[in-house]
Amino acid sequence: MDALSALIQHASPKANLFFSGNLCGSSESDSQGGQLHLLKSGELNVYETGGSKHVLTEPTLIFYPKGRSHKIQSQSLQGCDLVCATVTFQDSPLSRAMPEMVVIPLSQLTHLEAVLTLLFDEAFSERYGHVASVAHLLDLLLILLIRHLVAEKVCEAGVLAALSHPRLASSLEVMHNQMDEPWTIETLAQKAGMSRARFAAVFQQTLGQPPLTYLTEVRLLKAQQLLLAGQPIKSVALEVGYSGSVAFTRAFSRCFGTTPAQWLATLQA
Repeated sequence: MDALSALIQHASPKANLFFSGNLCGSSESDSQGGQLHLLKSGELNVYETGGSKHVLTEPTLIFYPKGRSHKIQSQSLQGCDLVCATVTFQDSPLSRAMPEMVVIPLSQLTHLEAVLTLLFDEAFSERYGHVASVAHLLDLLLILLIRHLVAEKVCEAGVLAALSHPRLASSLEVMHNQMDEPWTIETLAQKAGMSRARFAAVFQQTLGQPPLTYLTEVRLLKAQQLLLAGQPIKSVALEVGYSGSVAFTRAFSRCFGTTPAQWLATLQA
């Protein structure tokens, strides 16, 4: 599995449609959870907390991956045609690396034209099953959008930036796909085809943390998902690269301030 696919699998991005149609007037959103807006036609003003304003006069994608309080308002009495969805991510390196906001005219997303055309067609139809089909198309759009952010180097730092670096991407791929291996900076540098010192420096510069710190984060965030899925602590420890439950519990406690068992008990209370 390539690095981006592994990151997406870990993050499990999910979009849920909450509006499709003509917006005549305005709609406000709080900062809870991500949101995706697709302007199909018309003109739209987007106001953010703090006074920022975006004036959209052509079909445009507006994406708040981490959520942000904002208001959208049609510029004319004729309104504008919109598709809006909530977006959720599992806590993961990918979700943590997403930008605060993405605004892209659809004219710049020609490689997504087929998906967008089908999505708009389904969203504004009354055909049987259109709600289910839109849900799947939104999930696909999310994945393709993330790939676009990597390909176009929209993010200058973090794991999305590292994915566009051919050598760092190789090390990320093995970290996410073989996290049970006893990786060291030396072996990761070999996978990247770089010297130990060069690899450590470039990794730190791009992702903002040392390679083994990132690897620990990957392992423990994945461990949380496995624990929530009902796997025993011992098997989770081995799956994410620890020698046993004692070493795993120690690392988990250092990172989250609580043991795996206490963390689960809190969530299930």
